[in-house]
Amino acid sequence: MLNMKELPSIRALRTFIAVANHLSFSKAARELSLTQGAVSKQISLLEQQLGQPLFERHLNGIRLTRIGLRYLPQIVEALEALQNATAGLRQLDQVEEVLTVNVSPSFASLWLIPRINGFARAFPHLQVQLKTGDGLVHDISGDNDIVIRCLPLAKHYDNATLLCRENLRLVASAALLRQQPIREIDDLVKHVFLPQVTRPQLWEQFRIHHKIAYPMEFYGVGFEHFYMSLEAVKNQQGLALLPDFMVDDLIINTSELFNPLKSMMASHYGYYIIVPHYKRHARKVCVFTQWLTEMMASSQGHAS
Repeated sequence: MLNMKELPSIRALRTFIAVANHLSFSKAARELSLTQGAVSKQISLLEQQLGQPLFERHLNGIRLTRIGLRYLPQIVEALEALQNATAGLRQLDQVEEVLTVNVSPSFASLWLIPRINGFARAFPHLQVQLKTGDGLVHDISGDNDIVIRCLPLAKHYDNATLLCRENLRLVASAALLRQQPIREIDDLVKHVFLPQVTRPQLWEQFRIHHKIAYPMEFYGVGFEHFYMSLEAVKNQQGLALLPDFMVDDLIINTSELFNPLKSMMASHYGYYIIVPHYKRHARKVCVFTQWLTEMMASSQGHAS
């Protein structure tokens, strides 16, 4: 086993990284709030301890040796791992439990993130960690406590509870409507429609739902996620069909987005809360699920 006394000090390694980044003893000294002499001494001691030169000294400056070039990324990685481990322990020391929630990207960015601080304030003993993923979850036995997914409406999903059905609003930017107003359904023919690449049938369903006789042919760039389509709408690239609970606050509280003709269509999808059966009764899961359900009900009630 390696004697701990044989290991370089953290101070020496930090000094090495600073000098390597700047290729200058004086600049490294300023960064570390040390004298140039102290920096030079740390590097000399480190080289003596390793038995290898880390820098080549030249009249016009210094550069890393072949050994130094090999050593640097390994030391940076090791110190980052040490920092991460220490920070993780300190965070765990401040909370009783960690709750890991894996959600679809649009649900996270357009709805959950603006509200999650409210949960954190109400339940300070829980540290929420948000992750993103998409599609049907085949294995929920990993680190996730709760998974939220948008899936076709069905009753056969294991360990899943329907959070809400998906209703899609027609959304346009105010700037685009000033150029090409939509006062009746036939005005849509003047516009570009932004497809959802994972559900290309949505605009055809919209046409059938609104009994639009003409084909909807003018398609723009397709986007994988609703949050991407929303950005395209804001940039006047076309019209999009977006979930009501994700955009209603923006429509109501800003003058940037509009729902032309107050058009809405129920899709054949819903948002499901999926919890591993062995975690279903955990207090942290129950608390978050109840909060999530209440917040969603409030969002949909506010919009109606």
